[in-house]
Amino acid sequence: MHRPSRRSRWAATPLAAALLVALALTAAACAPEPERPADGGAAPGTQAGGAPRLDDDFSVQHAKWATETVDTAKFKKDPPYNVATIVQGPTNGWGTIFDTVMKYELAQSGKVKSTLYVPWDFTTESQANGIDDAIAKKVDVILLTAMSRAGLKAPVERAVAAGIPVVTCMATVAGEGPTADVSRDLPMMGYESAKALAEKLNGNGNVVLLHGIAGVDAAEFWKSGAHAALKDYPGIKVVAEEYGQWSVSDALDKMRAVLTAQPKVDGVWVGGLEMGVSVINAFKDAGRQLPVMAGTNPINGFQRLAIENNVDFSAAPFPPGAAKLCADTAFKVLQGEPVPRFTEVANAMEGTKTIGGDTVKDSYRSQYNDDWIGPEVIPADAYLTAGFARK
Repeated sequence: MHRPSRRSRWAATPLAAALLVALALTAAACAPEPERPADGGAAPGTQAGGAPRLDDDFSVQHAKWATETVDTAKFKKDPPYNVATIVQGPTNGWGTIFDTVMKYELAQSGKVKSTLYVPWDFTTESQANGIDDAIAKKVDVILLTAMSRAGLKAPVERAVAAGIPVVTCMATVAGEGPTADVSRDLPMMGYESAKALAEKLNGNGNVVLLHGIAGVDAAEFWKSGAHAALKDYPGIKVVAEEYGQWSVSDALDKMRAVLTAQPKVDGVWVGGLEMGVSVINAFKDAGRQLPVMAGTNPINGFQRLAIENNVDFSAAPFPPGAAKLCADTAFKVLQGEPVPRFTEVANAMEGTKTIGGDTVKDSYRSQYNDDWIGPEVIPADAYLTAGFARK
């Protein structure tokens, strides 16, 4: 897919092209490792209601933010607005859907005068420079999908100090800089999906863990949550653990090697179920019985194969449609409305609860191709125009 050659573009509304955003799911392996306990995260207690309390950096940060409401009166101003969208850029289906949704929401709002688009371009520097560009242009709000928690901490703090609110979307930064964050609880996604896998196996069996890109926030926090859950099941043995790079081909190679080395695999947990396609295909190619599966981000293609092969699974969605909530939050900030410091997308958007073998037929969409990821939050024509029609 084409990568933009410039770090930023200033365009007038209506937006001329999709704001091509992709989440940390395709970030570079050189991205800084998240700060967390050396043991990969633990579950030292419980929160109100019995939910586990994880002690990694992300969980501690968001547990605090979940109790806070932001007074945005100082940001109130009349539209139209100049909006900066500082994102990863075009890399995969997740990002294209995110862009399509954001483009649609910004254009349909009638509140946007112009947008500053800054792709990640595979360097933290490009996003940092983009934030500085946004400050220099005195934009009204910054929508940021941060590709480095540590590397973008200071730039975000500079923007907020300059009086520009920053809404992080599906990937935030370390520290207290962002005005508001709209995301999923990444470690808890890993925890709950891995726990579901262990329970489906009745607490016993050989399990393989397949992660995304080493050092990337989404991969590492999903991983830490999964490890925290499996510690509670001594009968579960992790017989192999690999990084599949969120790549169908790389994950297929990894799983083929694992199956050659491991005669018995009962379950597979996948931090990014675009790689779940590879897991299913590797088992089928080897003539092996399909495993119980669990993980995060169940793309349409995985759901299709799960239906066709009657796979028993549990998956936590990581919806690119959250771009709608991000845009809505940004507008609320600019209208001076109080907003939650942290919005858990699964609690705020229909169709983002856990998907399993008993519900997958309700979430799978046959009119879209395998790269599509739900839920649907904009008209179907917008997704089809963006290239997600099944051919």
